[in-house]
Amino acid sequence: MKLSLSSEASSAVFISDLHLSDDRDNKLFLDFIKNVPTITDHLFILGDLFDYWVGDDSGLYVKECEALRDLSRKINIFFLHGNRDFLVGKKFFQETQITELDEVTELYLNDKSSALLIHGDTLCTDDKDYQNFRSKVRSIEWKEKFLLKPLSERIEIAHQMREKSREANRQKSQAITDVNNEDTIKLIEKFNFIPLIHGHTHRRKIHKNIYDNHEHYRYVLGDWTEKYGNYLIWSEKENFTFNEIS
Repeated sequence: MKLSLSSEASSAVFISDLHLSDDRDNKLFLDFIKNVPTITDHLFILGDLFDYWVGDDSGLYVKECEALRDLSRKINIFFLHGNRDFLVGKKFFQETQITELDEVTELYLNDKSSALLIHGDTLCTDDKDYQNFRSKVRSIEWKEKFLLKPLSERIEIAHQMREKSREANRQKSQAITDVNNEDTIKLIEKFNFIPLIHGHTHRRKIHKNIYDNHEHYRYVLGDWTEKYGNYLIWSEKENFTFNEIS
């Protein structure tokens, strides 16, 4: 997917891995949403906004979705599915007026600046167990069967999957749960070395490397807690920079 911002765009903000929970007040996020119009007119959510999403009919995250709908009346919001909220569907996008992005999206910010957007989990190819699990739950058959289950059962399954994921990650090395270098380079080369922005690993950092005499930047978005958050902002004057909120 290729996406071009309007010629008048002067900034864009990127966030991921907020893991909003239906049993918390999510105040930091809600306060951030209120202030976004003073920061930018383009917000990109690169996956795992929610800790889990069990279907557009769940009735969960009401106040969060209302806040997003209100914000979409003021600025442009874009959403790319993560590994926790891959079941976000058409009803959500229709009601919030958020634009859905493809799993890999080429973003043209203006005539001089561009970026490649992904969630990041597809590059964690050393984690074989996770990749096998991802293939299973992303299949049309699995999703259709899951969404036909009673809501209470879906929520229980989501809780179980979340706990299993946490336990599994505690037993894995950081190298396994990080992006694979070779696959990352292949992706970068495929898209002509434009900057890569992703989340998923929760390891906020700006990586600067040289590949075949091409200078390349990879921006890894950080995760959020109840008291601390961060976002990457692009502007014509300052290019890409990280900001913190608390």
